[in-house]
Amino acid sequence: MKNIFIICCAIIPALSMGQTKPLKAKVRRPVTAVKNHNAKYESEDKTDSAHIYYMRGWDSYKLKNIDSARFYWGRGANCSSNIPSKFSSAFRYGLMLQTGEGIAVDNDAAFYYYNLGAYDGKPEGDVDATKNVAAYYENGITVQQDFKKALEWYLKAKAQGNKYCDVDIARVRKKIAQGL
Repeated sequence: MKNIFIICCAIIPALSMGQTKPLKAKVRRPVTAVKNHNAKYESEDKTDSAHIYYMRGWDSYKLKNIDSARFYWGRGANCSSNIPSKFSSAFRYGLMLQTGEGIAVDNDAAFYYYNLGAYDGKPEGDVDATKNVAAYYENGITVQQDFKKALEWYLKAKAQGNKYCDVDIARVRKKIAQGL
């Protein structure tokens, strides 16, 4: 055992002296919005409470602090401003209510927050919240099943920029054509 220790003490310094190239310093590049979805947050007032709550919610969620994320997103959803962060907070809070992540499942409350987040399909609204409102109407979750309303909401989600609504729109149009 003593021999192994002596060999390691002799080899490790020799290996480190054999380095011929200096290590390159990592260059920090500025973070740019990769998706258009993130671009809407770039123009927001960073001191608006809805934006602060939304970002704190994300920071907490990434650290797996679900209770804290729920708290911040709930607060962000109920702010008085009408900026995208408010609507994204409402979507995230609704998603937690629907899935029961850190809170009891409550589909009625989730539908309320999805509607709040959708912002009636306006560009500032959250596209995922808008699509979830459509899914609630299509599947009759806490509301009466209504394919015409579902189609209306899927079209709003598509107009907001959701790229994944085409299949949903085709499926609902087919159900409406069948008289369902």
